[in-house]
Amino acid sequence: MAATSQLTSLDIRIRQQVLPSGDASHGTPDPVLKRSFFFAFPEGEAQVDQTDYGHPGKMNPCYPQVIPTRLAAKTQAILAAAEALAALL
Repeated sequence: MAATSQLTSLDIRIRQQVLPSGDASHGTPDPVLKRSFFFAFPEGEAQVDQTDYGHPGKMNPCYPQVIPTRLAAKTQAILAAAEALAALL
């Protein structure tokens, strides 16, 4: 039986920024609120983003931006964690 590694720590950072109206990253006439959730695992850092693109003030569901291959099996759990954190903001 192969030994399984246990997670001993997980660092999480959240960055929230307002992208100005007409910004090259979205091109809409409204400012866009963007949240990025960074999960630093021993296998690499995953990034999940969330924006209010398309309807200011109403956040869209979180979506994976960067998921290292070694963390792919945990994608749904990482997304769920980001959604739970977003609910606190």
